[in-house]
Amino acid sequence: MTLSRREFLLHSGALTGVTLLAGRRAWAVEDRADVIVVGAGLSGLQAAWVLEQKGFKVLVLEGQDRVGGRVLTFADVQGVPEAGGNNIYGDYRRLMEVATRVAVPLEDQVPRLSKHAKFTLVLDGKPVSRSEWTDSPRNPFPPALREMMPWQYVPLVTSQENPLASTAGWYEAKNAPLDVSMRDFLRQQGATDPMIELAYDTIPTYGLNARDISALMMAYVSAFTAAQKSTRPVILQARGGNQKLPLAMAAQLRQPVRFKQTVRSIEAEATGAGVTVRTNDGARYSARAVVCAVPFTTLRRIDLRPDLAGMQARAVKSLPYQPIHQVALQVSRPFWEVDDLEPSMWTDSPIGRVSAIYHEARDDQVSSLLVSAFGPGARHLDRLGKEDAARYVVAQVEQMRPAAKGTLQVIGQHSWEQDPFAGGAWAYFNPGTVTKFLPAMFQPRGRVHFCGEHTSVSARGMEGAIESGERAASAVAQQLA
Repeated sequence: MTLSRREFLLHSGALTGVTLLAGRRAWAVEDRADVIVVGAGLSGLQAAWVLEQKGFKVLVLEGQDRVGGRVLTFADVQGVPEAGGNNIYGDYRRLMEVATRVAVPLEDQVPRLSKHAKFTLVLDGKPVSRSEWTDSPRNPFPPALREMMPWQYVPLVTSQENPLASTAGWYEAKNAPLDVSMRDFLRQQGATDPMIELAYDTIPTYGLNARDISALMMAYVSAFTAAQKSTRPVILQARGGNQKLPLAMAAQLRQPVRFKQTVRSIEAEATGAGVTVRTNDGARYSARAVVCAVPFTTLRRIDLRPDLAGMQARAVKSLPYQPIHQVALQVSRPFWEVDDLEPSMWTDSPIGRVSAIYHEARDDQVSSLLVSAFGPGARHLDRLGKEDAARYVVAQVEQMRPAAKGTLQVIGQHSWEQDPFAGGAWAYFNPGTVTKFLPAMFQPRGRVHFCGEHTSVSARGMEGAIESGERAASAVAQQLA
């Protein structure tokens, strides 16, 4: 991916000319602002922009040396696969408006993806054809469903038996009876434990297994996704990678993002009219209000004074985030043409899912492969360490597909749970916590406000991040008026 000079400076943290200097003296004249935004992900950048449009002076502090948070593109890999912030769906209205505002073109992926939707099923290290699967002893489904592939079962049942009449107020106390485990929900629909273990626990995209995730959350995800696809059936990505979006958003801010500013404490001033923010390098900032746009895994390490209380404190302390370990593979020759199987794979190996990336001039040309390990599989790779995990992934693919031997090279790799500024990919809710935690999670604490996809109530993913940033900015503007 080619970056302009300004994008490179934003990405490297050098835009201000002083961001890489040690000490706080270079920033002394700007250490006070109306609002300090902690975190330069999508939610923080959107909150900062909205507040600037309302006339406030805003400073954005970012602990990393890049913007984007959990939006991350493997820019050095052919086809620029996404490590985080994968897709923009049809009704991501806010995010589409942002893309238009910052002049980042969005491209529809559906025409290509629809031609390559099939996955090769791999169990016990060996490919299983669809005809073999029907009569396989590993197939746990009843006769009417034996032709169904494992990854199709849970989305189908959740969609058909969704207990939510709509997504409005889905997190409210009235829905507490639905806030059970996904295992209990599936059992109610007639699923056996072997069906649940294969169809959900093998590659758990939410939680560690079906016991770990709230069925209410999964019902909301299903309803939200269905609404997105029915409104406008597109799956968009930014040209050159979705990380182009936060780069361009940061470039529009009047005050450049300040990188390598890991916040240590946020303290209400004695007068109650302001907030003091301190960072690990000794810098001190003052503002009339603060927007915390960081995951709760990061917020746990920030000393908030006064402390959070009640359900909000419990949520910050315990809300889990999805373990995902991703590995991008460059392929020197199309081994799938040798073994005549789909390049994409759904496996019961710890490496999880292997997705072919199609971003070339020809719709049938594979750019690269993206390995996505979820839950326990991700943690297995994490325990191996980065280099051994990369070797393990290659060895697993070569074992499953002998024709791939000698064709694979690891170009990109990222563990979201091991990322100190993320602590996991998206947030999820354990059974019984949605209706208790979510209503409290986005409430301000004095002059400290909270946003991020985890606090969104009407959207998911990148759209949820934008929505929450706008909500927090509106609340701050009202408070400071």
